[in-house]
Amino acid sequence: MNENENKLNQAESKQDSGKMTKRAFENLCNIITALILVAILIFVSLFTLIGKDKEFSENENRNLAQKPKFSMSALASGKFMQDTESYLSDQFVGRSGLVKTRTAIDIFVGKREINGAYIGKKHYIFEQPVNYDGEKTKKTVDTINAFTKSHTDIRSYMAIAPNSCEILSDYMPRQARGANQTAQIKKVYSLLDGSITTIDLCAPLAKQRDAKQLYYRTDHHWTTDAAQIAFKQVAKTLKLKTENVKYTSYPITNSFQGTLSSTAGLFNAKDTVKITVPQTKVKYAVTYVDEEVSSASMFDSSKLEQKNKYEVFFGGNYAQINIDTTLNSQRVLMIVKDSYANCFVPMIYPYFKTVVMVDPRYYTGDIEQTIRKEGVTDILWLYNANTFMADTSINGVFE
Repeated sequence: MNENENKLNQAESKQDSGKMTKRAFENLCNIITALILVAILIFVSLFTLIGKDKEFSENENRNLAQKPKFSMSALASGKFMQDTESYLSDQFVGRSGLVKTRTAIDIFVGKREINGAYIGKKHYIFEQPVNYDGEKTKKTVDTINAFTKSHTDIRSYMAIAPNSCEILSDYMPRQARGANQTAQIKKVYSLLDGSITTIDLCAPLAKQRDAKQLYYRTDHHWTTDAAQIAFKQVAKTLKLKTENVKYTSYPITNSFQGTLSSTAGLFNAKDTVKITVPQTKVKYAVTYVDEEVSSASMFDSSKLEQKNKYEVFFGGNYAQINIDTTLNSQRVLMIVKDSYANCFVPMIYPYFKTVVMVDPRYYTGDIEQTIRKEGVTDILWLYNANTFMADTSINGVFE
């Protein structure tokens, strides 16, 4: 073996030794990384187990799983392990940050549907439109028709509001599932008894879509501006004398992040909540009937300290709320409603002796008795399209 071959062998030997050293170093790094991750998982899991549990996630707007109770039957059935997994997932330390990070990654890679919500343009998050179910909707309409025919002494009106997916459809992502809510609402109206006066809210809202913010970016509700446009249509149809009543709007918070931001785990935008009130001498008192609680205001300012700031209107949804006024009138309005009506009612109360708000999703009383007791002369069915198409609680109350 000559000198050159010796040098070559020595170089190869050093190279092999370098490769082995590098490989050993990489293996050591992998082992250290794995140990660190295991240590973190153990630490976080232990911290989760001994830490104070949270009962509710405001960001996700839902109750969190609580520490499961051990029993042999639960262990044998596998329920204990399932409940433990849910508990650790919900109570995991730093979970809120992980949810936000996951959403950011989803959006970065082009995903525009997250947990049933669509991520649209201009920071809008959209609730998925409800599919029109002809059989389900017809049953609800049949209930309303039968009720109306048996109460010919009560003037009846219906106003169904379109959702943001209809009025702001061009803000939705391309892959979003759409629905022609205008056509759906017209179909519902066509099935109604002729004695029920229908009120078109689609056209006036569509006309104003570029002039006003009609829907919250982070929540499924319409804004007070949209409700005011609807009020004008309702007032005209119900022949309310609004000529001499001025309305003033006040922003009460600029930090609202609603239910859709919770659903999507996206908290980039914040909304402004406004209240619109009439300048009138008519006074009122609010009664929460089932709770037997009275208030001098339709607004609950304490709700501005929580995440769901839309609950500033009446404090949220209740089975029955009565607004008794000082107006010298015999006209009593019952509004059968969902939560869209909550920001609408503060505009309409000065024109009636009493406004009775009934939410069929929570109402368990005798509706006939309520109508007789309050002396109802007018009834307004006020819903958003998604709720009307999906909810069946009207049948349970008005059949």
